[in-house]
Amino acid sequence: MTRTFISMAKTGGQGKTLTAQMLVLQHEQKGVPVKLAAADSDSLNQRSKFGRLFRNVKELGIGEDLTKVKSSTDPNLAIKYWDEFGRTVLEGGYIIDVGANVAAELFAWAEARNAGSLLRRRNSPPIDLVVTTKAESQAIEDARGLIQYSFDKNEWLPIGRRYVVLNEVSGGFGAYENDPNFKRLKAYQGMGVHIVTMKRCESDIWTLLERELISVREALKMTEVDLEKRFGIDVWTGHGGLTDLKSWADETLAAFEKVGLVPVRDSSHNEGVEAVGAGCS
Repeated sequence: MTRTFISMAKTGGQGKTLTAQMLVLQHEQKGVPVKLAAADSDSLNQRSKFGRLFRNVKELGIGEDLTKVKSSTDPNLAIKYWDEFGRTVLEGGYIIDVGANVAAELFAWAEARNAGSLLRRRNSPPIDLVVTTKAESQAIEDARGLIQYSFDKNEWLPIGRRYVVLNEVSGGFGAYENDPNFKRLKAYQGMGVHIVTMKRCESDIWTLLERELISVREALKMTEVDLEKRFGIDVWTGHGGLTDLKSWADETLAAFEKVGLVPVRDSSHNEGVEAVGAGCS
Protein backbone atom coordinates (compact mmCIF):
# COMPACT_ATOMS: atom_id res chain seq x y z
CA MET A 1 0.00 0.00 0.00
CA THR A 2 1.22 3.50 -0.83
CA ARG A 3 1.57 6.33 1.63
CA THR A 4 -1.18 8.81 2.47
CA PHE A 5 -0.49 12.51 1.88
CA ILE A 6 -2.36 15.15 3.89
CA SER A 7 -2.30 18.59 2.26
CA MET A 8 -3.05 21.20 4.89
CA ALA A 9 -3.00 24.90 5.72
CA LYS A 10 -4.28 26.77 8.76
CA THR A 11 -5.89 29.56 6.72
CA GLY A 12 -7.57 29.64 3.33
CA GLY A 13 -5.98 30.78 0.08
CA GLN A 14 -2.50 29.39 0.73
CA GLY A 15 -2.52 26.96 -2.20
CA LYS A 16 -2.99 23.67 -0.33
CA THR A 17 -5.51 22.40 -2.90
CA LEU A 18 -3.06 23.22 -5.68
CA THR A 19 -0.39 21.27 -3.81
CA ALA A 20 -2.84 18.36 -3.57
CA GLN A 21 -3.52 18.71 -7.32
CA MET A 22 0.17 18.43 -8.09
CA LEU A 23 0.43 15.31 -5.94
CA VAL A 24 -2.43 13.77 -7.94
CA LEU A 25 -0.65 14.61 -11.20
CA GLN A 26 2.59 13.20 -9.83
CA HIS A 27 0.99 9.89 -8.88
CA GLU A 28 -0.55 9.63 -12.34
CA GLN A 29 2.72 10.34 -14.12
CA LYS A 30 4.52 7.74 -12.01
CA GLY A 31 1.78 5.18 -12.50
CA VAL A 32 1.03 4.93 -8.79
CA PRO A 33 -2.68 4.39 -8.00
CA VAL A 34 -4.10 6.83 -5.46
CA LYS A 35 -7.48 7.62 -3.92
CA LEU A 36 -8.71 11.12 -3.17
CA ALA A 37 -10.44 12.56 -0.12
CA ALA A 38 -11.27 16.00 1.27
CA ALA A 39 -12.17 17.41 4.68
CA ASP A 40 -13.50 20.88 4.04
CA SER A 41 -16.14 23.28 5.34
CA ASP A 42 -16.98 24.46 1.82
CA SER A 43 -20.67 23.74 1.25
CA LEU A 44 -21.00 24.86 -2.39
CA ASN A 45 -22.85 22.10 -4.24
CA GLN A 46 -22.18 19.98 -1.13
CA ARG A 47 -18.70 19.31 -2.45
CA SER A 48 -15.26 20.55 -1.51
CA LYS A 49 -13.12 22.44 -4.02
CA PHE A 50 -11.03 19.28 -4.37
CA GLY A 51 -14.24 17.38 -5.09
CA ARG A 52 -15.16 19.83 -7.84
CA LEU A 53 -11.72 19.52 -9.44
CA PHE A 54 -11.69 15.71 -9.48
CA ARG A 55 -14.19 12.89 -9.68
CA ASN A 56 -14.60 10.24 -7.01
CA VAL A 57 -13.35 12.38 -4.13
CA LYS A 58 -14.38 10.94 -0.77
CA GLU A 59 -15.91 13.84 1.16
CA LEU A 60 -14.97 13.51 4.83
CA GLY A 61 -16.57 16.67 6.11
CA ILE A 62 -18.38 19.47 4.31
CA GLY A 63 -21.30 21.83 4.50
CA GLU A 64 -23.98 21.77 7.17
CA ASP A 65 -22.83 18.55 8.78
CA LEU A 66 -19.44 20.00 9.61
CA THR A 67 -21.03 23.24 10.82
CA LYS A 68 -23.32 21.29 13.13
CA VAL A 69 -20.40 19.36 14.55
CA LYS A 70 -18.49 22.55 15.21
CA SER A 71 -21.44 24.13 17.05
CA SER A 72 -22.51 21.01 18.93
CA THR A 73 -22.05 20.79 22.68
CA ASP A 74 -21.82 17.00 22.42
CA PRO A 75 -18.09 16.13 22.20
CA ASN A 76 -18.87 12.56 21.13
CA LEU A 77 -20.61 13.85 18.01
CA ALA A 78 -17.40 15.46 16.77
CA ILE A 79 -15.36 12.37 17.64
CA LYS A 80 -17.70 10.03 15.75
CA TYR A 81 -17.91 12.45 12.84
CA TRP A 82 -14.15 12.34 12.26
CA ASP A 83 -13.98 8.56 12.62
CA GLU A 84 -14.41 8.46 8.83
CA PHE A 85 -11.10 10.31 8.56
CA GLY A 86 -9.66 7.60 10.79
CA ARG A 87 -10.96 4.86 8.53
CA THR A 88 -9.44 6.65 5.57
CA VAL A 89 -5.92 6.93 6.99
CA LEU A 90 -6.18 3.36 8.30
CA GLU A 91 -6.87 2.18 4.76
CA GLY A 92 -4.09 4.36 3.33
CA GLY A 93 -3.13 5.28 -0.21
CA TYR A 94 -4.99 8.62 -0.22
CA ILE A 95 -4.30 12.24 -0.99
CA ILE A 96 -6.41 14.15 1.53
CA ASP A 97 -7.06 17.87 1.05
CA VAL A 98 -7.78 19.31 4.50
CA GLY A 99 -9.57 22.64 4.64
CA ALA A 100 -8.51 25.64 6.65
CA ASN A 101 -9.46 25.64 10.33
CA VAL A 102 -10.14 21.90 10.28
CA ALA A 103 -6.64 20.81 11.28
CA ALA A 104 -7.10 21.38 15.01
CA GLU A 105 -10.29 19.29 15.01
CA LEU A 106 -8.58 16.39 13.27
CA PHE A 107 -5.70 16.38 15.74
CA ALA A 108 -8.21 16.66 18.61
CA TRP A 109 -10.07 13.65 17.22
CA ALA A 110 -6.82 11.70 16.95
CA GLU A 111 -5.99 12.41 20.59
CA ALA A 112 -9.51 11.61 21.80
CA ARG A 113 -9.46 8.29 19.94
CA ASN A 114 -5.81 7.53 20.76
CA ALA A 115 -5.56 6.99 17.01
CA GLY A 116 -1.82 6.44 16.96
CA SER A 117 -2.14 3.27 19.02
CA LEU A 118 -4.54 1.69 16.54
CA LEU A 119 -2.64 2.91 13.46
CA ARG A 120 0.57 1.37 14.77
CA ARG A 121 -1.08 -1.86 15.86
CA ARG A 122 -2.73 -2.26 12.46
CA ASN A 123 0.58 -1.44 10.74
CA SER A 124 -1.23 1.20 8.68
CA PRO A 125 0.41 2.89 5.68
CA PRO A 126 2.58 5.91 6.55
CA ILE A 127 1.07 9.40 6.66
CA ASP A 128 2.95 12.36 5.21
CA LEU A 129 2.01 15.96 6.06
CA VAL A 130 2.36 18.72 3.45
CA VAL A 131 1.78 22.29 4.68
CA THR A 132 1.53 25.12 2.14
CA THR A 133 2.10 28.81 2.83
CA LYS A 134 2.27 32.04 0.86
CA ALA A 135 4.89 34.75 1.45
CA GLU A 136 3.03 36.55 4.21
CA SER A 137 4.28 36.88 7.78
CA GLN A 138 1.12 35.55 9.45
CA ALA A 139 0.78 32.71 6.94
CA ILE A 140 4.40 31.70 7.55
CA GLU A 141 3.81 31.70 11.31
CA ASP A 142 0.64 29.63 10.80
CA ALA A 143 2.61 27.08 8.78
CA ARG A 144 5.25 26.92 11.49
CA GLY A 145 2.53 26.44 14.07
CA LEU A 146 1.01 23.55 12.13
CA ILE A 147 4.35 21.80 11.81
CA GLN A 148 5.00 22.21 15.55
CA TYR A 149 1.47 21.00 16.33
CA SER A 150 2.09 17.88 14.25
CA PHE A 151 5.18 17.12 16.34
CA ASP A 152 3.32 17.81 19.59
CA LYS A 153 0.48 15.47 18.58
CA ASN A 154 2.62 12.83 16.86
CA GLU A 155 1.77 10.21 19.48
CA TRP A 156 -1.88 10.42 18.43
CA LEU A 157 -1.52 11.15 14.70
CA PRO A 158 1.82 9.66 13.63
CA ILE A 159 3.45 11.53 10.75
CA GLY A 160 6.11 9.84 8.66
CA ARG A 161 7.47 12.75 6.63
CA ARG A 162 6.79 16.49 6.84
CA TYR A 163 7.02 19.04 4.02
CA VAL A 164 6.48 22.79 3.73
CA VAL A 165 5.60 24.17 0.29
CA LEU A 166 6.57 27.84 -0.15
CA ASN A 167 3.96 29.09 -2.60
CA GLU A 168 5.28 32.13 -4.51
CA VAL A 169 1.91 33.09 -6.04
CA SER A 170 1.97 36.40 -4.14
CA GLY A 171 5.71 36.92 -4.46
CA GLY A 172 8.96 35.34 -3.39
CA PHE A 173 10.18 34.68 0.14
CA GLY A 174 13.41 36.64 -0.23
CA ALA A 175 11.99 39.58 1.69
CA TYR A 176 11.36 37.26 4.66
CA GLU A 177 14.88 35.86 5.02
CA ASN A 178 15.38 37.88 8.21
CA ASP A 179 11.81 37.47 9.43
CA PRO A 180 11.82 35.64 12.82
CA ASN A 181 8.84 33.50 11.83
CA PHE A 182 10.53 32.41 8.60
CA LYS A 183 13.75 31.62 10.43
CA ARG A 184 11.83 29.49 12.93
CA LEU A 185 10.06 27.70 10.08
CA LYS A 186 13.33 26.93 8.28
CA ALA A 187 14.85 25.70 11.55
CA TYR A 188 12.58 22.66 11.34
CA GLN A 189 14.82 21.38 8.56
CA GLY A 190 17.09 20.27 11.38
CA MET A 191 14.25 18.01 12.53
CA GLY A 192 13.82 16.40 9.14
CA VAL A 193 11.21 18.77 7.70
CA HIS A 194 11.70 19.34 3.96
CA ILE A 195 11.07 22.76 2.42
CA VAL A 196 10.29 23.17 -1.28
CA THR A 197 9.47 26.25 -3.36
CA MET A 198 6.51 26.31 -5.76
CA LYS A 199 6.95 29.17 -8.19
CA ARG A 200 4.12 31.33 -9.50
CA CYS A 201 2.47 30.01 -12.64
CA GLU A 202 2.60 32.67 -15.37
CA SER A 203 0.48 30.81 -17.94
CA ASP A 204 -2.01 32.95 -19.87
CA ILE A 205 -4.72 30.34 -19.28
CA TRP A 206 -4.30 30.11 -15.50
CA THR A 207 -7.16 32.46 -14.65
CA LEU A 208 -9.45 30.50 -16.98
CA LEU A 209 -8.57 27.25 -15.25
CA GLU A 210 -9.26 28.75 -11.83
CA ARG A 211 -12.54 30.31 -12.93
CA GLU A 212 -13.83 27.10 -14.47
CA LEU A 213 -12.34 24.84 -11.76
CA ILE A 214 -10.27 22.86 -14.24
CA SER A 215 -7.47 20.87 -12.65
CA VAL A 216 -3.90 21.14 -13.87
CA ARG A 217 -4.07 17.45 -14.74
CA GLU A 218 -7.14 17.96 -16.94
CA ALA A 219 -5.72 21.10 -18.56
CA LEU A 220 -2.51 19.33 -19.57
CA LYS A 221 -4.62 16.83 -21.51
CA MET A 222 -6.27 19.61 -23.53
CA THR A 223 -5.09 21.10 -26.82
CA GLU A 224 -5.08 24.65 -28.06
CA VAL A 225 -8.11 23.70 -30.18
CA ASP A 226 -9.94 22.53 -27.05
CA LEU A 227 -9.19 25.85 -25.37
CA GLU A 228 -10.24 27.80 -28.44
CA LYS A 229 -13.60 26.02 -28.54
CA ARG A 230 -14.23 26.15 -24.80
CA PHE A 231 -13.12 29.69 -24.02
CA GLY A 232 -13.06 31.42 -27.39
CA ILE A 233 -9.42 32.39 -26.98
CA ASP A 234 -6.92 32.81 -29.78
CA VAL A 235 -5.22 29.55 -30.78
CA TRP A 236 -1.76 31.04 -30.19
CA THR A 237 -2.78 32.22 -26.73
CA GLY A 238 -3.94 28.70 -25.99
CA HIS A 239 -0.79 27.15 -27.40
CA GLY A 240 1.46 29.47 -25.42
CA GLY A 241 -0.62 29.03 -22.27
CA LEU A 242 -0.39 25.25 -22.44
CA THR A 243 3.35 25.39 -23.12
CA ASP A 244 3.90 27.60 -20.07
CA LEU A 245 1.59 25.45 -17.92
CA LYS A 246 3.46 22.27 -18.80
CA SER A 247 6.80 23.92 -18.12
CA TRP A 248 5.60 25.14 -14.72
CA ALA A 249 4.11 21.74 -13.82
CA ASP A 250 7.31 19.94 -14.80
CA GLU A 251 9.40 22.37 -12.75
CA THR A 252 7.10 22.04 -9.74
CA LEU A 253 7.10 18.24 -9.77
CA ALA A 254 10.88 18.22 -10.24
CA ALA A 255 11.18 20.41 -7.14
CA PHE A 256 8.88 18.03 -5.23
CA GLU A 257 10.97 15.06 -6.28
CA LYS A 258 14.22 16.75 -5.29
CA VAL A 259 13.11 16.87 -1.65
CA GLY A 260 11.58 13.41 -1.72
CA LEU A 261 7.96 14.56 -1.95
CA VAL A 262 7.01 11.56 -4.11
CA PRO A 263 4.81 8.47 -3.78
CA VAL A 264 6.72 5.57 -2.26
CA ARG A 265 5.68 1.95 -2.11
CA ASP A 266 6.73 0.80 1.36
CA SER A 267 7.69 -2.79 2.04
CA SER A 268 7.22 -2.05 5.72
CA HIS A 269 4.75 0.41 7.19
CA ASN A 270 6.26 0.68 10.63
CA GLU A 271 8.96 3.14 9.58
CA GLY A 272 6.43 5.78 8.65
CA VAL A 273 3.90 5.55 11.45
CA GLU A 274 6.46 5.36 14.22
CA ALA A 275 8.60 8.30 13.16
CA VAL A 276 8.51 11.04 15.77
CA GLY A 277 10.76 13.71 14.38
CA ALA A 278 12.97 13.37 12.11
CA GLY A 279 3.41 29.57 -7.52
CA CYS A 280 -0.13 29.56 -7.91
CA SER A 281 -3.09 29.57 -5.48
